[in-house]
Amino acid sequence: MKFTEHRDSNILTVKNYQAGSVKVNDKLISHSCYLNQKNLVSDWQCNNLAELNEDRLDELFLMQPEIIILGTGENQQFPHPKYFAYCAQRGIGLEVMDNAAACRTYNVLTTEEREVVLALII
Repeated sequence: MKFTEHRDSNILTVKNYQAGSVKVNDKLISHSCYLNQKNLVSDWQCNNLAELNEDRLDELFLMQPEIIILGTGENQQFPHPKYFAYCAQRGIGLEVMDNAAACRTYNVLTTEEREVVLALII
């Protein structure tokens, strides 16, 4: 799925998503990653939903998001409810969707200048 939108080249946006990879600006990534408008971590050690834990969420919190968009692969899968509570206790929303929807949602929220983190399990 190709995303076409002209934006400030200093803002990290998802240019393309397909099963197994994501293109962020000009960088093609084929493993789990997370990003916000200014920073990209292309080696997130969360290769499946079973590996999600508080430490992995704490990594995302360092980017100071108001919302985390978690892409769980080709299909939407929900993490244990305790992770929603863990985020909520810190005043951070957690939204879960498949990767394609997560990429689209991230791009929209960045145009609204929201403090959003996109985390993709690939």
